[in-house]
Amino acid sequence: MAPIFLLGVNMENDKVYITANPTPNPNCLKFIVDRPIVDGAPISINSIEEAKGNPLAEKLFALGHVSQLFSYQNFVTVTKKEGPGWQDFAREIGQTIREHIQSGEKNFDEVAMAQAGEDSPAVRTIKAVLDEVRPSLAMDGGNIVFAGYKEGVVQVYMQGSCSGCPSSTITLKAGIEARIREVLPEIKEVVAL
Repeated sequence: MAPIFLLGVNMENDKVYITANPTPNPNCLKFIVDRPIVDGAPISINSIEEAKGNPLAEKLFALGHVSQLFSYQNFVTVTKKEGPGWQDFAREIGQTIREHIQSGEKNFDEVAMAQAGEDSPAVRTIKAVLDEVRPSLAMDGGNIVFAGYKEGVVQVYMQGSCSGCPSSTITLKAGIEARIREVLPEIKEVVAL
């Protein structure tokens, strides 16, 4: 899909390039920046309250029409509320990201979600499959996170453009569930929480 816009800004002989790309979810746009904005694990922020302490997230939620943010490596996927069309709102989001980068402030606080206990062999295999499919989801501005496994049922969180996407059920069942069953035939189902 072609980008909606490209925003280049001269920053003391260094340009910041941001592209806004459509995703399979019509309520989401993926803003790709020419430099890393998250160095660690993917970050999903679902409310202005969760944005506290994350300067870039606070600024994006302050725009008023943002309902969710997902950021990983060099992109931010923005889910919008009902309201403005993407054409004008995308430019406002891109401008906010650019100004934030120019300010030199932190981008996102990277809070690691620690899981207690040792993973079973089945859970390690499930997580390995999720790691395998994650880059494909990230291409569309989304992510998948392991939430649990019990009695043959794998629970996951769909994030970014995958959350609420009309195609996410097909992706989950025909893609991810099928792939996990290839390596772990005892899996009955993969469900999104």
